[in-house]
Amino acid sequence: MIDRGFEAGDIAGVAEISYHRDGEWTIGAIALDGARRLQHTPHDTLAAAHAGRTLPAFERKPVTLDEGDTLYLRIYHRLEHEWRDRVQSAVIEQLADDRESLAEERADHRRARRAG
Repeated sequence: MIDRGFEAGDIAGVAEISYHRDGEWTIGAIALDGARRLQHTPHDTLAAAHAGRTLPAFERKPVTLDEGDTLYLRIYHRLEHEWRDRVQSAVIEQLADDRESLAEERADHRRARRAG
């Protein structure tokens, strides 16, 4: 939601994408960035102030959605359809990186065998 230039309700997260050498991919877990406001005791607040540090306002952790959850299904659908080209591009880029890493590892292994 945007109100006069201020954004509210921004949601961020990650999706686990498994891929194969032929470029095919599947969607696994989907998690959203979760946050919980922390309640600090007066003692903790004073101790932090005396130490010259501030206490975090929130604890953050990823929250994995259940596969049957409506939000999971909506995100899954977007990844499969609306964002498919983006996901496919990321998979192709990762496959190229994987091939490059494998070639470097093989070259390092050959050099090590010759030196040994």
